[in-house]
Amino acid sequence: MTSHAETLELIDRRTSTRRFDTESEITDAQREAVLHAASRAPTAGAMMMYSIIDIRSQKTRDRLAVLCDNQPMIAKALWALVFVVDYCKWIDLFEHVGCLDGEDNGAGSDAAAHARPGLGEFAIAAQDTVAAAQNAVIAAEAVGLGTCYIGDIVENAEEVRELLDLPVHTVPLSMLILGVPAREWPVTPHPVANLVMSERYRRADEAMLDAQVAEMDAMFRPHATEPGSRVRDIFNRKHTSDFMAEMSRSMELWLKNWIG
Repeated sequence: MTSHAETLELIDRRTSTRRFDTESEITDAQREAVLHAASRAPTAGAMMMYSIIDIRSQKTRDRLAVLCDNQPMIAKALWALVFVVDYCKWIDLFEHVGCLDGEDNGAGSDAAAHARPGLGEFAIAAQDTVAAAQNAVIAAEAVGLGTCYIGDIVENAEEVRELLDLPVHTVPLSMLILGVPAREWPVTPHPVANLVMSERYRRADEAMLDAQVAEMDAMFRPHATEPGSRVRDIFNRKHTSDFMAEMSRSMELWLKNWIG
């Protein structure tokens, strides 16, 4: 049995893997452990409002590498898992047992209005989905695999939807690429200033903002040449980037796909 100290140490040393050993294979036991751990994540009402698309086809990963902001590491990874916020299968179940046929099912004459999910369902399902993905990440680390989250799976909604045959009432919220790390990577530091707030939300004061800037710049050396370099880097490379504009455009389409 793994001790709590070992579990916490595994979480602490986890870092994203972007270079994989293409000569190594992922075993069936490793795949099973990762997928089982995902299925054991917390889930609202045990409804499991997500699906996992298990991608082993090189052709599919090659295409995803292009669609997800042209990242070759996706094609070079040995395995990919797309975590899909999924209410389609619940609509299918509701129809299957007669919940939406207008009979005495608790919904009364409004049964048809419940034939599609709203943003409330999306919020709950999204939490289920990311919890499952993170369980998969920790399990992968435990069995010797490296992982990297690919948020760009929400880009190019039209092409991704066609590639993965995603029906209405679904959103591919996150993707993991997995494989045997090419080497051991140093742990990426994570900033913690202004992260935990006591009892209620608190806007940062000048002192806290300065502390955030200093912490980020210290982690960004030797690239941080002046105070605020890391914050400006994030603003320019992420917030104002072309890929972020595409993510926003596509997310609007995915939310329309969710509602149906």
